[in-house]
Amino acid sequence: MEIIITTKNLTLSESTRKQIERKLSKIGRHLPQARELRVEITEEATKAVKDRFVARAFLDVFGPVLNAEARAATLPTVIDQLESVISRQAQDFKTKGSDIDHDSPRFTPPDIVDADLESRLEIERYATKPMSLDEAMATLAGSNDDLLLFHNERGEVNLLRRQSNGGFKLVVSEAA
Repeated sequence: MEIIITTKNLTLSESTRKQIERKLSKIGRHLPQARELRVEITEEATKAVKDRFVARAFLDVFGPVLNAEARAATLPTVIDQLESVISRQAQDFKTKGSDIDHDSPRFTPPDIVDADLESRLEIERYATKPMSLDEAMATLAGSNDDLLLFHNERGEVNLLRRQSNGGFKLVVSEAA
């Protein structure tokens, strides 16, 4: 993660910059998808001493940008507050969606009651006979059924269907 520090109305020593980078680099370890952290530090001439330093952070997380702002009387205090706020936001972003209760009724498939299943499903037992395709076509032509399940010469299960145009359609089963 790249950390970019800009200042307004003040100059930072190199040791202060390193200290700020060291403190804020922890966020990159907690949130590896973070691309860039921009920090803006401003010294304002305000009447209220407690708002003298303002620090803003913008954390780019490959899409959303997390924003944080802190105000304090001293520079180390404002950096500590900013680090606290942006790390909390990064932690919230990281754990977003993980608190979903996957055991809730919203995520469980509906239970199918056996009585309900039996009311929708009709089971028909059918003994298949070994026969050739010609025998199967003759058998289906002589019956009122539209389907005929049979074993072919190789022992495979086939389904012969009568089509609406009077022809037949052979469905051959294959192992998936």
